Amino acid sequence: MTKRESNILKCVAIMLMLFHHLFMYAAEPYYPALVYGPLLSNPWRLASAGQLSKLCVTLFVFVTAYGTTKSYLRDDMSNDGRLAEKSTQRLVKLLVNFQLVYVIALALCPLGGKNWFTLYSPSRLENLAYAFFDFMGLSYILQTPSYNSAWWYMSFAITLVLLLPWLIKLCRRTGAYVLLPGLLLVRWLGVEFVLFRYLLITLLGIVLAEYGTVERVKDWYDRAMLPVKAGVLLLCLGVTGAVSVLWLRAGDNLLDIYEALLSLPVSLLTLLVPGRIPYVNRAAEFVGRHSMNMFFIHAFIYQNWFYDFTYSLKYPALIYLFLFASSLAASVLIEQLKKWLRVEALTRWISNRLCRLLVRQAETV
Repeated sequence: MTKRESNILKCVAIMLMLFHHLFMYAAEPYYPALVYGPLLSNPWRLASAGQLSKLCVTLFVFVTAYGTTKSYLRDDMSNDGRLAEKSTQRLVKLLVNFQLVYVIALALCPLGGKNWFTLYSPSRLENLAYAFFDFMGLSYILQTPSYNSAWWYMSFAITLVLLLPWLIKLCRRTGAYVLLPGLLLVRWLGVEFVLFRYLLITLLGIVLAEYGTVERVKDWYDRAMLPVKAGVLLLCLGVTGAVSVLWLRAGDNLLDIYEALLSLPVSLLTLLVPGRIPYVNRAAEFVGRHSMNMFFIHAFIYQNWFYDFTYSLKYPALIYLFLFASSLAASVLIEQLKKWLRVEALTRWISNRLCRLLVRQAETV
């Protein structure tokens, strides 16, 4: 999977995330009244589509696990120091990008009718402590208040960055056999806890990357005859539809399995169809490059700053278009701000200092 293909999948993931957050509660009594069209003709259908769009996080995790594993293919996984160094670099990059958006959102706190000094708690000391935990992406792990409900993913992303090298080592020793114990472990620990729920798709992404599955399937698809190609696409559509119906009817009891089963045909369809259409793939790649910032900022737009305006548009398509366009525009501005502030150079400096510190600590042990 190339960097461009990863970004195309991230584009699909962030588009699903926006839909999920906007419309997953459309069938609830308190939800704003909308004007429904022929496709999503009632609140239940809109809410069902929003529920299925929960697949967004699974796609992000799959792309992360697959891409990280491919990046480690030529590395000596027995060198723990090198693994710690790469993990540190990834972690610093993740946190610095998040923390810049956090500072921007905090500066705009009054726009959402909130107070800086009571944002998390009436107690000044608690407010400061909770802000620090949120700033470090740890609020979900520590079960402390967060400025943005969507930022629970930061706790998972930090955990994923730190665990991935060791999971990759485990998968290289055991191969695909690690999937069954991983599935059973999730069932035992409880799929409802989000940090466990994505273990299966993480292991699946690692195993598929180790065998170069996506690349092999694409090569085979390119050599296949036209009827075979059509059959593959129809099979992917059929699996997507069947699993979606099962998920909606059975509920979230097997959520990790449904999402893992859905992520594969959806990813393959994306790479084989829009991923190969000129201009469409370029546009998707562009959006994918901004997906992280869009994830960080979109909830503020429709929940805090412009809630009344967002849902006053009435038509689901217009509501979605507004959030998508505004989130993308905000991300473009954030990226420009990063250039002015030389955030990339700052990230490298922090990473190098931390890596040198880790090396010195390791030498003293």
